Amino acid sequence: MASRDTVYLFDLWKTLGFSIDRDPILDVQEALGHNVTIVGGTATAQADPDFTRLCLTTDIRDPRKFVEFLAAACGRKASDEAHAAFAALIARERAGFGLYKDTLPTLRGLQKLGARLGLISNLWPFPVEHIFVDCGLEQYFEHRIYSFETGFAKPDPEIFREAVELFHVHPDDCVMVGDNPVADIEGALAAGMRAALIDRSGKATFDRQGAAVIAKLTDLLKPGY
Repeated sequence: MASRDTVYLFDLWKTLGFSIDRDPILDVQEALGHNVTIVGGTATAQADPDFTRLCLTTDIRDPRKFVEFLAAACGRKASDEAHAAFAALIARERAGFGLYKDTLPTLRGLQKLGARLGLISNLWPFPVEHIFVDCGLEQYFEHRIYSFETGFAKPDPEIFREAVELFHVHPDDCVMVGDNPVADIEGALAAGMRAALIDRSGKATFDRQGAAVIAKLTDLLKPGY
């Protein structure tokens, strides 16, 4: 059962909350014309891991400067249309954010049991104020670790080590909770942490020593987690 000796570290997207929008980084790629192919007569962005990492590890909080930085990194110039598309994307990201039904009961329950809570998120700067201040999530976390601030993105072990240092605990005292088997679970295990894969579909077959599979976040309130 949760105790004061346990640190629960949560992923954000698809773990605590969700967005009605599709992958926003693909939208940015399309706006900049980066790594885009024509599929069925429609320009469609193909995922670029290097571009994704750049988006998530760049601490530029002015939207126009952020887009201009990304465009320059791709050898392009940001058009007025690209800036407008990014502004609309940020607005959709804010409007479309929601919390899963089991999120707040779990966070409150863990706090009541005396557990320490943190967050490790691969995130760019723009939804932070809305999600953690306007939506009130900040009150639940002792520390919040963002990839855009650290310069490291999960599954890089450095971002997990950042949590260990901030909480002043041993890695084995930490349980990383997330939906991504590689970024959240394998990354945490490689850093010496325990982990819990949240699989609301009930279809996961993930089997790794040190990791549990849970169907809902409130499972963390049960003995054994």
